[in-house]
Parts: sequence; structure tokens; C-alpha cells
Amino acid sequence: MNSFLKALGVLMFSVGEEIEKKAEEFKKNREERYTEFTEKIKEKKEEFDNKFGDDLRGFKERISNLTSKIGLATKDEIDELKNMIKEIDKKIDDIKK
Repeated sequence: MNSFLKALGVLMFSVGEEIEKKAEEFKKNREERYTEFTEKIKEKKEEFDNKFGDDLRGFKERISNLTSKIGLATKDEIDELKNMIKEIDKKIDDIKK
């Protein structure tokens, strides 16, 4: 029984080492795959921008012109209004004091 426990202990120790080796291999492989993935994403973004960048900029400009003709507020205009309202609120609070 004692020899069995010793053999089991040695086996468990060697299994633990193998698991650590495999974990390191998996970690290394994961890091390599992640690096490759980020590089591919970067390449595809550049490729897309080179292919469609001018078209998208033109489209955004046309949409901007259309919304301004219709009279819709842009995000910048809305942000400006929010800031103006905050300033007015501060001034009103100061007057109340």
C-alpha cells in the first residue's frame, strides 16, 4: 500500500509538470494567435479604408448636407446646446444664492 501511494505521488507530480508544460504551450499559442489576429484586423481595416474610404467620406458629407438642408441638428450642435443649457443652469443657481 505504501509503495502504491509513493507511485501515485510520483505519478501525480509528473502529471502536474505535464499540465504546466501544456498550459505554457497553450498560453504561447494563444498569444501568437492573438497577435496574428490583431495584425489581420489592422490589415483589413487599412484595406477597407483604402478601398472604400473616399466613398464613405463622400457619403458622410452628402448625408451631412442633406440633414442640414432638412434642418436636423448635428451631434456637435446638440452638444453645444447641452453646454449652453448647463451654463444657464449654473447662472440661475448663482442668482438664487
